Amino acid sequence: MPADTLHPLYLAHEDRASRVRDAVAGTDAIKGKGERYLPNPSGKISALPEREREQAQARYDAYKNRAFWLGVTGRTHEGLVGAVFRKAPTVELPSVIEYMRDDADGSGLALEQFARLITSSLMKSGRHGVLVDYPEAEDGLTREQTAGLKATLRSYDSESIINWRREGEALTLVVLREVYEKEVDQFERDREFQYRVLSLEDGRYVQTVYRDNKEVPAARIEPRMANGQAWPVIPFIFVGAVANDETPDKPVLLDLADANIAHYQSSADRREGSHTVGQPMLVIDIGDMSTHEFQEANPAGVLYGSRFGLQVKGGKAELLQAQPHDMARQDMLDAREDMKAIGARLIDSKGGNETAEGVRERSGAEHSALASVAVNVGDALEKALEYAAQFMTAADVFEQILIALNQEFYPEGTDPQMVMARIAELDRGLIADTDYWQWARKHGLIDSDRDDESLRADVQAGGTNLNAI
Repeated sequence: MPADTLHPLYLAHEDRASRVRDAVAGTDAIKGKGERYLPNPSGKISALPEREREQAQARYDAYKNRAFWLGVTGRTHEGLVGAVFRKAPTVELPSVIEYMRDDADGSGLALEQFARLITSSLMKSGRHGVLVDYPEAEDGLTREQTAGLKATLRSYDSESIINWRREGEALTLVVLREVYEKEVDQFERDREFQYRVLSLEDGRYVQTVYRDNKEVPAARIEPRMANGQAWPVIPFIFVGAVANDETPDKPVLLDLADANIAHYQSSADRREGSHTVGQPMLVIDIGDMSTHEFQEANPAGVLYGSRFGLQVKGGKAELLQAQPHDMARQDMLDAREDMKAIGARLIDSKGGNETAEGVRERSGAEHSALASVAVNVGDALEKALEYAAQFMTAADVFEQILIALNQEFYPEGTDPQMVMARIAELDRGLIADTDYWQWARKHGLIDSDRDDESLRADVQAGGTNLNAI
């Protein structure tokens, strides 16, 4: 079986995930896929004679160009990721892997940005993967010689995770598709695929690379833990929208993307109809005149409008115009309502006038999915950091590792009356200043990083200074 063999679940999942990725990417990606998202009204044109095929293709190109893509999925994706990261994640690391806070992947990507990347991927595809990678150390090196070696985190989207196998509780195989550059000359390089195979061989973790379905011997490594022992597990973590296991989960934004595509198709039909029959057409009954007489009476042809007329004898002229037809428009409106119901609050006409509580109530199911994503990303990264720590030190530092993503996606509703009521309670001695500051932090009224002591010092220095509290 070649290294590029696909898991039976891969193709079905990627068909769904690619729809969401394209919907998030927007107009160019959707229109670039042509008939995948917008069927040709002429049907299959490949069997038509050449002239008819060219005409049908020209009609389809115009049909597609007139269609309008409403970028709801992309804006919603940005909004949901922004909701998770409107507050920085809580991160606690032991000193041995503290470097990962600012450089998680070895190329300068901070741990928070790494978490954002995974969250974005789960919205689009429902699954992601993190490989904890280790540089291979030669046998016999001293601690001083290996001091510069660091564990890093490598990110893989669902499209790159092409095969996997679990035997009992143990993950025994993961195959990752990667792109590498093959030099053609000093000016040009080709981009080709290679396959990184993570496997357990006799209970030992081994990493190999295949190109053209042949193993690259120089790329075979067998990483060791800090205590010098071989790894008994594959340090690869699946991250899912529902569960952190190898089974691909449904993309969070799939239903929204499909409704967005339906809206795009209805837009194409409506604009095609408007272009074809929407403009008035002049119809002339020349009556008793012959064609020759009509042409003599109107040598410049027929121009119509407020400044021109035409000559006829015993006939009449009128404008023929299509009557309004609302079917395609109604399809578009229905699709918009579907998108609102699914969670596309960014196109809701209520906009900024809606209260935060109203948004929370209307988006309960969305919050549940978003909370699941936030928890799963935090859990997966904690596991990855534990694997990283096992490479860096033999000491047990697991309890010092914590990463938790924000789950307060919207600030709780506050209004001037509520603020003044809390200040009045503080002034009357009904609540302590620390209680007020805790409430104010929760509602975003003061910087969450400011501690009670600094706030108290500012208040004492400035008297009853409402700007300080």
